[in-house]
Amino acid sequence: MIKALINNQWESIPEENLQLGATTFSYETGLYETFRTLDFKPVFLQAHLNRLFKSAQKINLNISYSQSSILEMLLKVIHDFPDPNQRVRILAVPNKLILYTSHLNLDSIIYDGVSVMTVKAFRDNPELKTTQYHACLNAWKTANDAGCFEAILMDEDGLLFEGSRSNLFWVINGIIFTRKGDVLPGITRQTIINQSPFPIDYGLLNISEIRNIDECFLTNSGSGIIPVRQINDELIGNGTIGPITKQLLPIYHQWMVQDLKGDSI
Repeated sequence: MIKALINNQWESIPEENLQLGATTFSYETGLYETFRTLDFKPVFLQAHLNRLFKSAQKINLNISYSQSSILEMLLKVIHDFPDPNQRVRILAVPNKLILYTSHLNLDSIIYDGVSVMTVKAFRDNPELKTTQYHACLNAWKTANDAGCFEAILMDEDGLLFEGSRSNLFWVINGIIFTRKGDVLPGITRQTIINQSPFPIDYGLLNISEIRNIDECFLTNSGSGIIPVRQINDELIGNGTIGPITKQLLPIYHQWMVQDLKGDSI
């Protein structure tokens, strides 16, 4: 059972009822945000709340709480949980705002580089973080069953878009690339685009071009930056973390700390 705050009231909910994309998901279609905490403090929370409310306007979803009220509820949920490093979720569905948390449980081995695989799949609404997660969940399960960390969504022409639960970046000749459109506007993705000390450009990547890239990494709000050493059977570069990705890892941690120092909570 998951202890969750629903419309500011504590309830216990079976975990499967909250599984996005599964047939057991018990709520109407809505939006969600997932972020991590660092020492009980939410990281990049303002950006997540801004995206939530902006997305809600696009789909005419009424969120009957102000951002300041949600902040108060989130603090209640975060400080009720014993682990200082958490993975917190906001679930906004018609007539309900559901907040809950769990252990972050990051495995440090992922920062040595992960293997991923391509899966032909696409999001119904790639620029919105909706609970219609069926395609992504199936793609992730396919990759996980194959022993891979993540599934990279790919179209019929071999173009790569994003991970089932992450954004995708690649490096060529010292320039970091990511796809401009038809992908989720991830908070970690945007942080890198805004603050990277290395040049950033937009581009397209086809599966046939994997051998031509120097580095590759994924981003999401829970794990941060995750180096990719292999896509399908193709090693990236020499199969180790590239120099730009390696430098970005501690820089991203600094960004998290800076965000918390500027937090008014």
